[in-house]
Amino acid sequence: MSATVSLAPLYQFTGWVVSKVSIRSNGSTVRISLRPDRRRKGFRCPDCTRRMGKMRERHREVLDLPLGTASAVYLTFTAYQGRCAHCGTIHTFRPPGIDSKAQGTDRLKRYVSHLCRFMATDKVPEFVFISTDTARRWDKQVLMAILPAPKLDGLRAILVDEKSIGKGHQYLTVVLNADTGEVLHLAEGKRKASLQGFFEKLTEEQRASIKAVGIDRAGAYKAVIEEELPHAEIVYDKFHLIANYNEVIDKIRREEWRAAGEQNKTFIKGQRYNLFRNPDNLKPEQEASLKELLAMNENLNKAYVLKDALKVLWTYTYAKSADKYIDKWISWAVETGIEALQKFARGLDRARDGILAFCKHRITSAKIEAFNATIGRIVRRACGYRDLEYLYLKIRQEALET
Repeated sequence: MSATVSLAPLYQFTGWVVSKVSIRSNGSTVRISLRPDRRRKGFRCPDCTRRMGKMRERHREVLDLPLGTASAVYLTFTAYQGRCAHCGTIHTFRPPGIDSKAQGTDRLKRYVSHLCRFMATDKVPEFVFISTDTARRWDKQVLMAILPAPKLDGLRAILVDEKSIGKGHQYLTVVLNADTGEVLHLAEGKRKASLQGFFEKLTEEQRASIKAVGIDRAGAYKAVIEEELPHAEIVYDKFHLIANYNEVIDKIRREEWRAAGEQNKTFIKGQRYNLFRNPDNLKPEQEASLKELLAMNENLNKAYVLKDALKVLWTYTYAKSADKYIDKWISWAVETGIEALQKFARGLDRARDGILAFCKHRITSAKIEAFNATIGRIVRRACGYRDLEYLYLKIRQEALET
């Protein structure tokens, strides 16, 4: 039929040609029949190139890329198994890109994997005649084949953080290259064992190259890092520290709310996020409301002023200057007489070495926090996760291709 000639360029499988095209009357299903190209004059041994005798044959049918309105497109062919009389090699001849027992062609699997990057896997069956489970399985197979292994040589600094991925306190431990943002490790949980698996992957030389590790000072990773990388400096993340300080401000706000009269309670309660926001991101009405609050409440005003003063700490290049500024900030917090600020100041003093290490290594969790949003998006798209290895592959794919 004429359609055979026009479709042939779409089905160029080396050594095979299109012999027949069958289309169901409603256009939903297409079958493309392939046969060996007669010009090749038989099958040759892949080892010694001599002609092989045919032992057995088996009819096969596999899914291929959608065609027009047809989401179910099948390639039908006969697979031939031959034996070389010269070297004894046994080989099965089938169109390239079709594995033994495969349900679909390699190019269809790559297409499905591409779809899975931009849509939920349960949406893929709307475009390809497969199940959701098959879409996940094929996507995982493709990613395992195409994604390179993490680059563990020459690491200068790494970032370690935890990511909540669902209800019931489900957490992941994530390790990133602090310089490139590449995802190096993903493990379930947020305890010592979750991070231990990463260090077990490293050689002694790879461990020795790591000079700094960025973490949240409230996290559970410090002990295992000191054990596995005794030479590396721990850098406490500034964004986590600012978040910790926001919790202090909120505690003061709640105390002021409890002490306020009924007329002011609602006003104080509604200022929570205005106190946290960057001043540059405040809308005019929010800025005016915040100024009114700070003017009427001395304790909140002190805490808010010290928040801006705390951010100055990470502008220092030299550790000695930053060390002096920490002393200065602690004295300001003590002078306020506010217990919550004084408690935070004591914690800041204990974390001094990890804060000062920033001056030397200049690493923050900005990359990992930005990537946490990507992890959340992937998990939501998958409606949760069941296969941690697959989730790790999806995260690496996103990191390498963005």
